[in-house]
Amino acid sequence: MTTLGSGQAGGWAGLLGANVILGNIHQFYPSNASGQSNLSSLMNGPDFVVFNDEAHNAPAPEWDATLDRMRPKTLLRLDTTATPDRADGQSPDSKMVYEYLIQDALSDRLVKQPVIYQPNIATVQLTYRDARTGETRSVEEIDWADVDLRGLNATQWVTDDKPMQQQMAIALRRLAEQEKRAKERYQPVLFVVAVCKLDAEKAARTLNQYFKVKTLLVTEDSSDEDRQRARELGRMRRGRTPYKAVVSVLMLREGWDVPEVGVILLLRKFGSKVYGQQVIGRGLRRVRLSGITEEEQQICAVVDHPKLEHGWLWEIFGSKIRSDVGIDDEFDETEDLPEPPPRQELVKPENVIDVPPPTDDDGGDFCIDIPSEPAEPLKNWKEVLEGLAYPTETVTITGQDITSVEGRELTAEGWRIVESAPEDSPAHTIEPDGGAIADGIQGELLNMAERLLERAGHSSQFKGRVYSILLQHIHVKFLDGASLRLADGPLLDGAWRMLSKVEERVGGTPGLVEGMVKYGDQ
Repeated sequence: MTTLGSGQAGGWAGLLGANVILGNIHQFYPSNASGQSNLSSLMNGPDFVVFNDEAHNAPAPEWDATLDRMRPKTLLRLDTTATPDRADGQSPDSKMVYEYLIQDALSDRLVKQPVIYQPNIATVQLTYRDARTGETRSVEEIDWADVDLRGLNATQWVTDDKPMQQQMAIALRRLAEQEKRAKERYQPVLFVVAVCKLDAEKAARTLNQYFKVKTLLVTEDSSDEDRQRARELGRMRRGRTPYKAVVSVLMLREGWDVPEVGVILLLRKFGSKVYGQQVIGRGLRRVRLSGITEEEQQICAVVDHPKLEHGWLWEIFGSKIRSDVGIDDEFDETEDLPEPPPRQELVKPENVIDVPPPTDDDGGDFCIDIPSEPAEPLKNWKEVLEGLAYPTETVTITGQDITSVEGRELTAEGWRIVESAPEDSPAHTIEPDGGAIADGIQGELLNMAERLLERAGHSSQFKGRVYSILLQHIHVKFLDGASLRLADGPLLDGAWRMLSKVEERVGGTPGLVEGMVKYGDQ
C-alpha cells in the first residue's frame, strides 16, 4: 500500500507499484502540481477500483470533475457516506445499493441513544444599550411568545452571558449524570460547539473560570499539542485532573473519535444538514472498555435551545414525544428507556410494487418553484451600501425564566421527559478584550463574505474584495472611521453585535453583492 503524503506527489514508481493507494481526493486535483502528477501516474497505470468515502461531497465541482477524469480507468466506484442529505438537495451520481439507518444502528446497539434537552422558557429579560455610548436603558421583561418581535438573532440565545450560563448549567448537570453512569471506568466529556472563535473563547473562559471545569479550547489557531490533546481526551481519563470539556469551532468533525463524549452543548445554529449530523455523530460512538457489556445502556445528552430551531435535525433521528410527565418526575435510563426498536426487514419482496411515474395531468392544482432571475449588478453599489441604515441600540438577553428542561429520547418509541429547571443565579459577565473582538469581527466578516457570494451565485475567489468592502463599511457605520485595532471598546462591542444586521441588510438588497463583484475594482 502507498499512502500519499500531504501536498506531496506519490511519484509514478510509487503509485504504479502499489496494489492499494490511500489518499485524499484533493491529492488528485489537477489544479495543483502534485495533484497533476498523482492523477497522471494513476491514469497511465492499470484499471482500478475507487472507494469514494465522504461521498456527500462528490457533487462539489472539482471533486466531481476529478472523479470524471478517473472514469475511463475506473472498473467500479463504491460511494460511502454517513451524511447523504445535503442542504442543496444534491447527491452522489451513483445508485443506492445499501442504506443503514440510525434506527438500525440503535437496534444493533452500535451507537448511543441521543436524548435532546431543551429549556422551557416563560419570560425573557432584555437590556438595551446604545452601541456608540455604552449607555443602557430600562430592562424589559416580555413573554416568551412575544420575544420574536424584538429582532434578536438566533445565536444570542446561546452566546449572551445569561442564557449561555444557563445552557452550561443544564449541560453540566447532564455531565454529572453521565459521570455516575460511568462508575469511574472512564471520564465522560462535554463537547461544546461554537460558531466562531470569539464565542468559543468566551465559552471556554466561562467553563474554566466561572464553573471551574477544566476545559480544552480547539480552534484553527490551536497548537499541535492542543490538537493532540483533543484526540487523546478519552485516554486521559486516568489522569488526576483530566479535561472534562472541549470547545471547538469547525475543527472536531469527521475523523475525531472520542467515544467518551457524553454531552454535546450547541452554541450555534446549524444551517447545514451535513454538518449538523456530523456534530451529533461525535457523541454517538459507544464506549467500549473492559467491564462494559453490549447490553449496557449508553446515551448521548444533547443540550439545545428551542430558538435554534433544530427540529429538522431531530426528525432525522426519528424523535417521538410522550406527554403527561410531571416536572419533578425522575428519569432512570436503566428502567425507563425502552428496548431499541426492532429492525424492519423486507420479508415478502414479491409484494413490492413499482410506483407509476406522475402524469402531466394529476387532476389537481400544483405549484412549481421557478428559480428567480439573478439580480442586476448595481453600478451605484457604493451609494446604496452607504445608504443602509442600522438601529443605534443593541439588545442583550440578561435574564430567562426557565420553568423546566425537556428531554426527548430519539428512538422509534421515544418520549419527552420533563425535569426541574436548574437553579438560577446572577449572570457572571465574561468580557473579551478589544483585540479578541477585533479578531472575531475580522473572522466573521470573512465568513460573511463567503456566504453572501454563495447566495449571489459567485465564486469565493471574490471573497477578498467583498471582505475589504464590508470591513470599510464597519469602520464607517459603527467605529466612527477608526480601524478595528484603534476603536473604543463600546463601539467594537456594538459593531460585533450588529454583524447579523449587516449581513441581513447587504444580502437583502438585490444587486448589491453582484455590484461589488462586477464594479468593485472600478
